[in-house]
Amino acid sequence: MTNPDPTGDPRTASGADPAATRDLSHVTADAGPPGTVVQSPLEAAASAAVSGTPDAIPGYELLAKIGEGGMGVVYRARQLGLNREVAVKQILRADAARAAVARFWAEAEVMAAVRHPHVVQVIELGEHAGRPFLAMEYLGGGTLGDRIAADAPLPPAEAARLVGKVAAGVAAAHELDIVHRDLKPGNVLLDAAGEPKVTDFGLAKRKAHDLTQTAAVMGTPAYMAPEQAAGRAKFVGPQADVWALGVILYECLSGKRPFEGESVGVLLSQIQSAEPAAVRTRVRSVPRDLDTIVGKCLAKEPEHRYPTAAGLADDLG
Repeated sequence: MTNPDPTGDPRTASGADPAATRDLSHVTADAGPPGTVVQSPLEAAASAAVSGTPDAIPGYELLAKIGEGGMGVVYRARQLGLNREVAVKQILRADAARAAVARFWAEAEVMAAVRHPHVVQVIELGEHAGRPFLAMEYLGGGTLGDRIAADAPLPPAEAARLVGKVAAGVAAAHELDIVHRDLKPGNVLLDAAGEPKVTDFGLAKRKAHDLTQTAAVMGTPAYMAPEQAAGRAKFVGPQADVWALGVILYECLSGKRPFEGESVGVLLSQIQSAEPAAVRTRVRSVPRDLDTIVGKCLAKEPEHRYPTAAGLADDLG
């Protein structure tokens, strides 16, 4: 098992035995590459499938690798017919595990279904030489995580504007009964003008079409809702995304996350049982109304949060 960090870019760390992998107390915050934690045999197969070399895709010129996740690699590419830059995500092995391929198709279908200015748009979904690929619009402005690292704490109005737009994109997914389940600054891309767009629906759940096994711990630890941290990822609703948006807003406003345990196990325990410090105790210039919005997002019980991201987007607006 690869030791995950509670933060960061899309990675997958998993084990074959869900009963064994749910004990994360031994994993330290700096023990390995950062990223998404997936705790089920299904996700282990997806992670194991990622190896090999990229295969040329007709109609596209692969220019440079720009990201790597649990199910494949993302390249900056040129769509030859229209002579424009795009992003292409590809599973690297034609003999990838069925679970990995199924989740890849599921992610692509979910992304294609959500049409919103603040969600990355799908250009083409296809397969070449037995390897599925997904072509998407390319955004060259980095991630919201990069922006936070460079500029946080952001001015309250700017933080509210950015996260409000992200919430609007997530709300469009919620209207289609899609729950992202892995919202974090690294999964929010910025265009050249700094406008945010949600990406990476690899762990998304849509109605009954959910590949997650019962008792799976899925997501990125620092942004998991209490119900996710408790191993109920299969049953989470839109309120789990609202929690993650609250963590992102908190981080934009203060430059810190509400919970920062020294290990994944400690962090997940804090999320389930500890109360975060109010944002205004860290940054006095944050308006009380905005502090209240953050607190509502971070309520321990899902029913005490916004029912969907739409309500959060409205309040931030």
